[in-house]
Amino acid sequence: MLVRVWVPLLALLGLSGCASFGPTSVDRDRFDYVQAIATSWKQQTLFNIVKLRYADTPVFLDVAQVIGSYQLQAGISVGGGVNFGGPPLPNTLSLGSAATYTDRPTVVYTPLTGSHFIKVMMTPVPPPALFLLIESGWPADMLLQIGAQTINGISNKRGGARGRTADPEFGQLLAAIQRIQASGAVGLRTEVSKENKQEATVLTLGRKDLAPETLADQALVRKLLGLRPGLHEFKVVYGAVTDSDDVIAIQTRSGFQIMVELGAEVEVPADHAGERRTYPSRPEPTAGPDVLPPLVRILSGTSAPADAFAAVKYHDYWYWIDDRDYRSKGIFTFLMIIMTLSEKDDKVPAPVVTIPAN
Repeated sequence: MLVRVWVPLLALLGLSGCASFGPTSVDRDRFDYVQAIATSWKQQTLFNIVKLRYADTPVFLDVAQVIGSYQLQAGISVGGGVNFGGPPLPNTLSLGSAATYTDRPTVVYTPLTGSHFIKVMMTPVPPPALFLLIESGWPADMLLQIGAQTINGISNKRGGARGRTADPEFGQLLAAIQRIQASGAVGLRTEVSKENKQEATVLTLGRKDLAPETLADQALVRKLLGLRPGLHEFKVVYGAVTDSDDVIAIQTRSGFQIMVELGAEVEVPADHAGERRTYPSRPEPTAGPDVLPPLVRILSGTSAPADAFAAVKYHDYWYWIDDRDYRSKGIFTFLMIIMTLSEKDDKVPAPVVTIPAN
């Protein structure tokens, strides 16, 4: 007699259903998605900067949501037959297994258009936000050079095909502010108006235990900006000029304006300028203590770069920022921070990574 015995191994071992591997995927997937989103964001920003240099239309596509859905199902079965008498029949044993793995990543993109484009790209950076970054340790001269167009009427450089050089006083002002920042003799505080309950940012200059050169820089800043001598606190507002000697009016740039400025720094191929695809690159200004350096160096070539912070291909040429160019990387990163500072409360939701754990 041959009796067949089927023993479901999954029932015996409790392995039926879906095997969970969610916890082990977090280390890999979380950082892989972070890296992928950061890289694509840098490439999209650089690509649009290059397109603006060629008077091409910039297009922004935000990653609105990322959903990772994984499923692993496995099954194993064991069967056999034992001969307890009768005709001589061999004992039998059979094994069976099955496994299914499913990976369904979903990425949702949202084009940046209409009112949201205006809010993110065309809204000037709030002056308090700019100064808060300075107080947190960002170099004041770099932030003001990229984020401010005028300070109490003193004009920064303008890029583009019809650009203009900066006022000589602008470089002097930024150099003096940077030296004051390095000395630690500058601070910020927020005041709330009793009349309209609105917040206002107040810039304070140190008073005690200052080196003579720092006092001289403070005096130079007051003179260049037309501020009251001996005054140590100044209200910071948005605007091109002011008629008050205790107010610093800053006309800040928007993210779109900053991209145009950075586009002016692209080293375009000579044949592209000769064919009037874009305007030619301008020579660098003569170096000096108060001369503003280039904002960023965006290189170009016919082959892909070997060590790039960000690189894109456009019109059969590669454009990139060298990973060893710390200043250019910092300014490029600041631009991406600027775009988040300009967003309002009704912005597109931040990217979400959802991974089921079973």
